[in-house]
Amino acid sequence: MRLQLNEWSDRWSVSGARAVVWFVAAWLVCGRAVGGAEEPPAVQPTTTPAAITATARPVILLTGFEPFGRKRHPNPSWEGIKALDGQTWNEFQLVARQMQVVWGAPLEQLRDWTAEVHPVAVFSFGEGGKESFTIETSAENVRRADLDNTGQHALRSTIVHRGPEELTASVDCQRVAKALADKGYPIRVSRRAGHYLCEETLYSLEYLKSTRHRDMGVMFCHVPPLGSEINGRVITADYVQQFAKDVLSAWHLLYQQNALAPPAEAKTVAAADTKTVAVADAKADPASDDPRQAEVKQFVEGYFSSWSNQEMDRYSDCFLPDAAIQFIDAKGELWTYARTKFVAKQRDYQRRAETRAIEVPESIDIRFESKLARAVVYWKLTAGTRVDYGYDHFTLVKYRGKWRIVNLTYYGVNRPE
Repeated sequence: MRLQLNEWSDRWSVSGARAVVWFVAAWLVCGRAVGGAEEPPAVQPTTTPAAITATARPVILLTGFEPFGRKRHPNPSWEGIKALDGQTWNEFQLVARQMQVVWGAPLEQLRDWTAEVHPVAVFSFGEGGKESFTIETSAENVRRADLDNTGQHALRSTIVHRGPEELTASVDCQRVAKALADKGYPIRVSRRAGHYLCEETLYSLEYLKSTRHRDMGVMFCHVPPLGSEINGRVITADYVQQFAKDVLSAWHLLYQQNALAPPAEAKTVAAADTKTVAVADAKADPASDDPRQAEVKQFVEGYFSSWSNQEMDRYSDCFLPDAAIQFIDAKGELWTYARTKFVAKQRDYQRRAETRAIEVPESIDIRFESKLARAVVYWKLTAGTRVDYGYDHFTLVKYRGKWRIVNLTYYGVNRPE
């Protein structure tokens, strides 16, 4: 997007290409010398890629976890869905995969599986409390200090390095909960997924959706432990399987109606037993209902579209007169510009560019504090065959009735994280 970033990217493309060619050649020689063997996956899928391709049906991916903890009891999330692998459901092909209870595994496994089967939707399940089934609506980019199944602590405290602090569910969880409550399930909607591998899974799902698979539906649900009893009914694998199918049915109605966006309001859902299904955490971020959310989102989208459309007067108007713009280059050095000089560089770049560059926000995370708004944007820039990614950190203030940029700090990354 910006001049320094483009120059850095162009320099990298030449030297980087040489490095890639050298690395591939070395790998081919070394790989053949040792036989080129790969380790088999921990759990062999029963539905092969060839079988999936042969069906010519859109795929829905289901995931559940392996047993965890000291006693390694069967995990209801996997026991409930494993028999669905390879089945057809409505017009879809179901594929089930078992996830590892290992720090970092959710993002890695989900990235591989979505690349393998190209699902239209991913539904992940994990073991939760004994009181109810739960739909999770929010995931923080935070890990707690617990050990995983390998006996290891997480190597870092975040799921995605420099990723958004929090990602919210992109499906209409309240409507799904209403449909499940109408079928008699004790169901609640929660904003705290536990900071363990379940929360890591939801964050990974929403992160992949925002950065790679924007049209893919994603959802995470907790199911009660096997053998527990709710409303006089014992939780069995068959009961969990039926719950999973009913989740699909509720989603499918939204899918058909093209209504996958979360609602602006609606905090409670009437349950079948006349109780209320409420948002679990009363300390939910009040900004989620703040009408300024839509204003800031519209401003950010307008900022990117004005630059991409080369409407530089409109682009310049996004900044306060005394705004500061900062770029962090590949060496970690900070470059700071005043508005006038920065916009002049952008005009010059647009005028001289041989290929038109288009930059779009892949995800937008917005927070408010007193008079300021802060937005973290993960963006993608396409210029001919070149594709760049990076982050913009905006600090905004209302100025004469409109949001304007007080400070912008941005940097590029080599590829999607």
